[in-house]
This record gives sequence, structure tokens and C-alpha cells, in this order.
Amino acid sequence: MDRLFLFPEPFPDESLYSLAVRYHRLVSNKSYRQTSRELFGTYSRTCGSVIPCCLGALSQRLEGQYSVAELVETRTLLPLYRPFLSEQAYESAILRMQGTHGTGLKMSLGMTASGLLKHASFRYCEACMQHDSDVFGMPYWHRIHMAVGVCTCPVHGNVLLGANFPEGADWRSMFLPGEFASEPVLSTPSLDAAFAVADMQFWGLENPQQACDLVDGEFLRWRLTEMGMVHRGRLKELAIRKFLEPRLDPGNKEVEYQLVTKGFEWIMCLLRRRRWTIQPFRYYFLCWLLESSVNDLREFQRRAFSYLPEPASAIKHASRPDEKMVAARRREFKRDISERCHDKLGYYWLYRHDREWLNNYVKHHRFIRSREASTDWSVQDARLSKELVDARDKILDKKGKPIKITKSAVLRRVSAQYRFLREFSRFPKSFQVLEGVLETEHDFQIRKLNWAIKKFSPSKRCATSVIMRFAGIRIMRVSESEVDSLFFT
Repeated sequence: MDRLFLFPEPFPDESLYSLAVRYHRLVSNKSYRQTSRELFGTYSRTCGSVIPCCLGALSQRLEGQYSVAELVETRTLLPLYRPFLSEQAYESAILRMQGTHGTGLKMSLGMTASGLLKHASFRYCEACMQHDSDVFGMPYWHRIHMAVGVCTCPVHGNVLLGANFPEGADWRSMFLPGEFASEPVLSTPSLDAAFAVADMQFWGLENPQQACDLVDGEFLRWRLTEMGMVHRGRLKELAIRKFLEPRLDPGNKEVEYQLVTKGFEWIMCLLRRRRWTIQPFRYYFLCWLLESSVNDLREFQRRAFSYLPEPASAIKHASRPDEKMVAARRREFKRDISERCHDKLGYYWLYRHDREWLNNYVKHHRFIRSREASTDWSVQDARLSKELVDARDKILDKKGKPIKITKSAVLRRVSAQYRFLREFSRFPKSFQVLEGVLETEHDFQIRKLNWAIKKFSPSKRCATSVIMRFAGIRIMRVSESEVDSLFFT
């Protein structure tokens, strides 16, 4: 394999595609095909992707100056996905990026199914472009600007510009920022979520291990618990929905944010981890929805998550919040209409920061659990028995074509308050009544023949098959003598 004697020195947060463009111009190649074969030993169609392939060949041509792992960690966006992948899935993705066949790579990362790829574009920040030109002599493509959901520069706070290719051109034109016409990717510069999500994704890209600790430590559940939206380890979906709906602006028409503000279902799927790959954009957007910032992510310490309050030893060293915040939390706690203090909004926050006041409040507002009167099962059994017989009579009295008296047909017509199907032993009489009212196939066919004869009014010379067909009987369960008797009654 040919060695590369000339290769540009990477700039901070520079993407692999940007490096390929600078190499292409440095050696004055005429086409991307030639550059691709020199860098990767083949015509790679993924060089312009944020998750490129053929990195193994590039590392070998550089004689180990940059390992495959180093190229992946510093020149691609795969580290952004690392916290949301298993160790096996992450290693498998690196192997695919190392080889020449990346088929299914984006699908395995959930990028295809998410529907977010249609918003992908080459983006850049004008302030970054000016800074790079002044410091490094030329602008270049930053990795973080290419991430889905990053619409503002996390460094300068400017709205990013998306490059518009002229007709017939694409990324293989090997261009740098500012060389094609561009337009802002946001029409509303004051979109608060865009600035917060960009900051959090940049932090996640630069600190993948801390982001792994964040996800493994179940930061979102910890945050929901602190907000009083987890009860005995279970999510209070109605409370979460009520809190998030005002922050989910359905009228928002801003690029990627159209997909994450349309519905609420993806939020519960993300919180419950239903065996699907989480997209970093959605995770950090949910962090913003829960009123978290990048500072909250930095301060979060990895821990074994527990739904119980933290021990006193862990809280003793916590910094005391200011009195205004404590007073606001107390008012919020008192306004909550939940009967049990543990279910009130902000209980865990007060437990950590204002426990003395909380203990005094709980002492004077004890929850008295009401005990239900014991159930008289014999009375319930008698009532259910009568309802089963009444249900059978209703089926028999129904006009039109007969309905077979089955267990499901009978039970659909009794009250739903009985636990009959789960606790047969408590309803012995009802069980016997149910067995007695059920209808065999033979009895059902007799009843259908009676109905058909009355409805059809056939003559004595009418064929039996006509009656059978009219009654809807295919396989006879009655004898010929019984059929004859029905005709002459």
C-alpha cells in the first residue's frame, strides 16, 4: 500500500472531509476520485459523511501516525453517539468505519429511522470562519457544526449558515466554508432551545466519557425525581406531559425542531429505553425541556441511581441555596394538591436542602390511609350468579340471527367490578352457573334451525340443504331425525 508523504496537520475539531479537501488542494488533484484513491485506496462515497468509512486504509497510508481509533474519536461524530450505544455496538461501528463497506452503518446508529438525516447540511459559522482564517490561514469545516440539531455555533452563539450547492454539484466539489451561496438555518435567532442544545452536544462530543457517566447514571430520571415526577420508581406520565406541553411549541417550523416538537410519544420511549437507539439531539433536547443546562450536565456525578432520598452524609456537604429559592420551593410544595407529602412537587429537593422544615411540615400533615371495608364474597357471588343468568336471557331474547352463548359473550354483559376471571375460588356458585348456561354446538344448531324455519317459512318439500345454508350451518351436529322433528313441530 502506497504511503502518503504529504498530509495536512489537523486543526481543532476539524472533520475528516475538511482534511480531505485541504489535501486535495495541497496536491492539486483534478477530481475527488483521484483524491479518494490516494487517501483510501478506493473510491469512497462516504468521505463527505459525518460517519465516514475506509479509515483503516487511511491510517495505514499514514504509517500509523493516526490510528483508526484516533481518527474516529477526533475527526468524526461517532463519539457523540457513544453514550447511547452498547460496547458491542460501538466497537462494531468502528470496525465498519475501518473497512471499506459501511452499508447499514447509519441504520445501526438509528440515524436513518430517526428521519433527521433529511435536515443534514454543510454548516459553518461566520465568526469561526473569520477566526480560522486569521489564526490558521484558511477556514475549515468543524465537526460540531455538522451534528443534527446544532443550528447555532456553541462557541460564538451565531446562527449557522447552510451551504447551497449549485445545480449539478455536491460535496465532491471539494469546497471549504464560504465558497458557495449560503443561508441561515434558523429564521428565528431567539430560539432558546437551539443555543442550549448546541452547547450540550458540543460538551458531549468533547467529553464522551462524562456523557457516558451521565447516561449510565440516569440523569433524566434523577432530574424527574428531583422535580417530583417519579413516584415509587415509576414515571408520572400525566405530570410529565403537563409540564412539557407548554415547552413543546407545536408551531415551531425550525428545521430539525419540527420532528421533536410534534408529539410526546418519543419522550416516553426515550425515558423508558424501549430497546431503540437514542439520538443525541433528542436526548439533549429533552434535557433542555427539563430545564437543564450544560452546567447541570457538568456537575452531575456518576452514582448508583436510587429512588430513595440521599443519605444525610451525602447531603451534609451540599451547598445551601439562597433564601429566595428555598421560599419559592416551599410555596410550590404547599400549592401541590397531592395528599401524600412524598408525592408533592419538589419533595426530594426540600429533603436535600431544607430537611428540617420539611420534617416539621410532614409531622403536622400526616397522611391517613383510608381502609376499605372487607368484601363479602358470598354476596358478590350471589349477585354475579344472577347477572350471568340475566346475560344468558338477554342473548336468547335478542332479535335477529341467534348468537351462541359462550363464556366471552356472557361475561361481556356482566358488570366489570367482579374479579371473577382472576379469582374463581371466591365465586363457586357463579362458576357453576356459568358452566350451566353455556351452550353446546349441538344446542346452538338446534336453535339456529328453529330460527331459520320460522324466518324462512319453508314448505314440506323444501330441501334441508336450503335451510342449513340459510341458518349458516356447514358441519351438522344434529341428527336427521331431529331435523325432521323440527319441520313437523
